[in-house]
Amino acid sequence: MHLDLKTPISAAGILSIIASLGTIVSSLCTPKVLRILGTGKLVAYSIALTAIASVGYGLADSFNVLCLWAIPMGIGAGAVDVAMNNFAAIYLESKHTNWLHASWGIGATLGPSLLSFSIMIGSGWRGAYEYVAITLAAIFVLILISLPLWKKTEARGGLSENVTIPASSENVKVASPGNAPRTAATSDGNTPHISIREALRVPGMKLSFLTFFFYSALEISTSLWCGTYLIACGFKPEIGAFIVSLMFASVMIGRIASGFFAIKFTDHRLIYAGIAIVSVGCLILSIPLPLNLQPACICLLGLGCAPVYPSLIHATPARFGESLSSQAISIQLAGSYIGSILMPPAFGLVAAKFTVHLWPISLSIFVGLLLLCVCLLDYVTHKKLNKSYARERVIDILHTVSMETLKRERRIQRRLRNRQKKR
Repeated sequence: MHLDLKTPISAAGILSIIASLGTIVSSLCTPKVLRILGTGKLVAYSIALTAIASVGYGLADSFNVLCLWAIPMGIGAGAVDVAMNNFAAIYLESKHTNWLHASWGIGATLGPSLLSFSIMIGSGWRGAYEYVAITLAAIFVLILISLPLWKKTEARGGLSENVTIPASSENVKVASPGNAPRTAATSDGNTPHISIREALRVPGMKLSFLTFFFYSALEISTSLWCGTYLIACGFKPEIGAFIVSLMFASVMIGRIASGFFAIKFTDHRLIYAGIAIVSVGCLILSIPLPLNLQPACICLLGLGCAPVYPSLIHATPARFGESLSSQAISIQLAGSYIGSILMPPAFGLVAAKFTVHLWPISLSIFVGLLLLCVCLLDYVTHKKLNKSYARERVIDILHTVSMETLKRERRIQRRLRNRQKKR
């Protein structure tokens, strides 16, 4: 791209910052728009905006034009991020939120492959953006077709509802995503809306911002600097790049696996388990190791990061309530983007002045600050979390009881039918 547009390769950083700033602004404004449009329409319009921006990228004839298209690209990405995470946190289970974020890893893997394919067939980098735009346009059409399903799910209310069991055992039901009653936050349009500034005054909200700030500092610093660190330790560049790919694969595999673990374990257990695995990886990297053990430590970092972000997102309605969920997630994602922008370059300055071998120590600092923020956040919001987890446990127990009751009723009916046939 820099050869085609006659622009220095360092200009990629400028493009990234513009898109990230657009994403931050969009994520902070999304809660207000979300209340007006609803999740389905907001996701559809945001994907359409991103598709148009992708077409603009492919047609850009100068770096300045590319910068202009980076603005709608960032705005669309930020809106989708907040809307989808808020929808998953309120209306879906923890396992679905983990699998939602695992799909990011699949897309991150397919993107460079699509670029390679476009170059191989002669379409160049511009063709890759055209293929992405076509794919996004198809997704836009699918979301428009499925809008009634989005509205129906939102009308039923979130997963944090009270559970009621009818007295009759013939038609036993448990409040679930499919039959939960509507909440005050979702049923009427009169729930008072508060601004981002007012939301920041809610106990734990600033800690939530810092938690995502340090998590993203950890994850992005890992993905950005681990290749440089490995090369400095003696790996060949192509091997270092392959190990970086393994790290992303570890995140994807870890999130798929944590989705299954989420069936049995609560969000905060998955969060602490992930932080513990990352801590072990950082500790091992900080001591002198044979070169052949370092790739395993890098994969350990990816596996540890896997459950932390989705579980933090999914626990948001439990911490702050469904009515504040969208504002909380927008603040969290803003903290995530700001951490992604500021902290990796900050370590770059440290590496330039001292040495890149300090990278494991910087990761250890980020992990320590992340753990501190999570502990403080749990302390501030522990009452709401305990109620939410207790409610989830009640739902699980009642669901099991109701299923056993239905099976028993079906067995009885089956026996009665068999007796009638014999007569």
